[in-house]
Amino acid sequence: MKKYFIVFIIVVTYPLGIYAQGKDSLESTKKAITEQHYEVQRIDSLQKEISRLVGQIAKYKQTVDTLNSQLYDYEQTIKDQNKKIKKLNHYLLFADTIVARLSNDCLRKKYDLANVNQAIRNFEQMYSSELKNKFGRLKYLLNEYEIYTQELVSILLEAQNDKSLGNPFTGQKQAQSYIDKIKNTRYYQDVYNDDWTIPYLNNLIDKCFETIKSFNPKESKELHLIELMN
Repeated sequence: MKKYFIVFIIVVTYPLGIYAQGKDSLESTKKAITEQHYEVQRIDSLQKEISRLVGQIAKYKQTVDTLNSQLYDYEQTIKDQNKKIKKLNHYLLFADTIVARLSNDCLRKKYDLANVNQAIRNFEQMYSSELKNKFGRLKYLLNEYEIYTQELVSILLEAQNDKSLGNPFTGQKQAQSYIDKIKNTRYYQDVYNDDWTIPYLNNLIDKCFETIKSFNPKESKELHLIELMN
């Protein structure tokens, strides 16, 4: 009896075990298929993302190449403009030098208000601050030219009208006193012996000294110094 019972159990439970095992295997297979499906989708998604990023990188590289090309063009343009600026600065410097020379030529001529004022205006219009500083002494002399001239003229007129010069005994000594008066002027003390002078006034003073030193009251009663300004 026991034997038949055991056989019965085996006969009944064996198919159930096979069924359960088959069911588990089916579930495992479904799960594996599902996981593979998700994995394939994930791989596809990653591949699409990679393709998108590769495309963006290509665009960025193209943009960089374009920008590099533009940058090169800009650099060349800047170089060309710098050359032009350098050339123009050279021309301006040359023009400023000419202006300075013309202004300085004004100091070689007898004082004239209009000419001196024009020379000062030209000086102020110079482009180069460096040259303005370099020729600062020129502007100073132009501004002081009138005062220096007036001071000298007053002495020359005084000598011209000095009747004591006609004295045959003291006239020559009196004439020599005007050399001292000229040497005491602002121009003589501040400018005459300087490197940068007013050539016209220096030349005038030299002529005055020569005329005074050669003055002889026995031959002439007057000291004609104003005439030396012509």
